[in-house]
Amino acid sequence: MTSPAAPVRRRPRDRRRQILAAAAARFWSLGYHQVGMADVATAVGIAPSALYRHVRGKEELLLAILDEHLARIERLVEEPADSHPGGDLVDGLAALTLERREFGLLWERESGHLPAEARRAIRHRLRAVAGVVAARCAEPDPATADLRAWAALAVVDSPSHHRYQLDDARFRPLLAGAARAVLAEPLPPASGPSADPARPGVLAPASRREALLAAATRLFGERGYPAVGLGDIGAAAGIAGPSVYRHFATKPDLLLRTLHRGNEALWLGLHHALGRARDAPDAVARLAADYTAFVADNPEIVSVLVSQVIHLPAPSRDELRRSQRDYVAEWVALLAAARPGLPAPEARVLVHAALALINGLTRVPHLAVQPGARARIAALAEAVLAAEG
Repeated sequence: MTSPAAPVRRRPRDRRRQILAAAAARFWSLGYHQVGMADVATAVGIAPSALYRHVRGKEELLLAILDEHLARIERLVEEPADSHPGGDLVDGLAALTLERREFGLLWERESGHLPAEARRAIRHRLRAVAGVVAARCAEPDPATADLRAWAALAVVDSPSHHRYQLDDARFRPLLAGAARAVLAEPLPPASGPSADPARPGVLAPASRREALLAAATRLFGERGYPAVGLGDIGAAAGIAGPSVYRHFATKPDLLLRTLHRGNEALWLGLHHALGRARDAPDAVARLAADYTAFVADNPEIVSVLVSQVIHLPAPSRDELRRSQRDYVAEWVALLAAARPGLPAPEARVLVHAALALINGLTRVPHLAVQPGARARIAALAEAVLAAEG
């Protein structure tokens, strides 16, 4: 008697989508450097050899993740303005982010692993998306419309930079409401200091330790921690390689000192704002202005604080993240005091959105040099903190 034939196992039609989703989640949580192709294959439930039928390596996998999400954004913004029944463009963008939160952080933290040409192509596509949003904004001045568009995109992308969960029935309208607020908020005149005044950088500290810290901050911020060696830092500081070890035993030690310095500066700024404020609403405005000035003056150290903490050893990483959560909690408490009817969970979402807006806009070069950029970015952040869902 003939045995029945074994059932034919068919490859799921959405296997590639499963692979991209699994890899994105792990890159987002653990960092690109900590995830291997075998880890992704295990998460999907396939052999590593099967994974290589879809992508040739980890670099191609990261690029495919970014490309897939950006393509979904492009399709959404290219739809006619009247094709969003029951909502609008920012509703759709908020929904996309909440469905797949990884894009913004992966682009900021991990894009250094991609070839320069691929990074340029993604930047070009992002500028095109911002251009569409700016064109739909009821703002007659092109430079201001561009600023508003980037602000709205930073707001809807902000959940990529934190793990806080809120019921989708509130999360999505709150994000969309904050994005609409920055598209319509009256702004100060385009005059006054930009967010990036001239910084020729011709002077350096006399202390070799300080020179090394300054060089490490700049290089970690520009290239990302994995791409920088102690020799690079020593060369940038004008110090011979072996001499670096007299001041810092390891590269993680340098990263930790850089992060602690930036973190403590943020706390000092918060105390400064609280000490000068008349009341909670005034403190919120002062804190937004002070934080904007800090990010504008220290873009590299903020880049490290936003995206490089993941490279610390676990005990130091956990301690620093606790301090960062405590810092955000101070903003949340202050906003709740300024807006007594606002539930604390919603205040937290708005605080994260305002911080993401400031962190993003002050580090976009063509926005940072606009006249009056600091005051305008701070005003946009205040609009987010005042937004209704």
